[in-house]
Amino acid sequence: MWRVLIVEDDPEMRGFFESCVARSPALTLAGCVGTVAHAKDCLTRPGLDVDVLLTDLGLPDGSGLEVIQQARLTHPACETLVISMFGDEDNVLASIEAGALGYIHKDAAPEDIAQTILEMKAGGSPISPMIARRVLAKYATRQAVVPPPPPRRRRSNARPCRAASRRCSA
Repeated sequence: MWRVLIVEDDPEMRGFFESCVARSPALTLAGCVGTVAHAKDCLTRPGLDVDVLLTDLGLPDGSGLEVIQQARLTHPACETLVISMFGDEDNVLASIEAGALGYIHKDAAPEDIAQTILEMKAGGSPISPMIARRVLAKYATRQAVVPPPPPRRRRSNARPCRAASRRCSA
């Protein structure tokens, strides 16, 4: 069973995530909190193992990025799935750089978040189509701006032929 820590400040969303985890026989709830401080407390509590961190980014006392970083320090094998209202590429890339393996926009959250967690634990990286499109567009823009390197000219160590009847060799 995968142990899930939910970090979400909205009580309704937190309840939804909690019920999804409770319905799955492959998942168990390690904790359910609404602030960065409570999440850090859970992650540093001796004896509490966390396999999956399900976190929002916009929390009342800070950023979910802090929680992701804490999870990486105290539970290196923990995998993070971000579910947030922030869909801009800066937040998405910052989450991935912090260690998130998936990023779902709340407006496009799947009906069964447990299935998304299980897909991530099976090696997937769930990303909302809208988020994926924004990230891909950003990279496409970067690629278009950076010109390809000029072709390299090969240098030859062969000596030029002095006579038309002689063959050149390297």
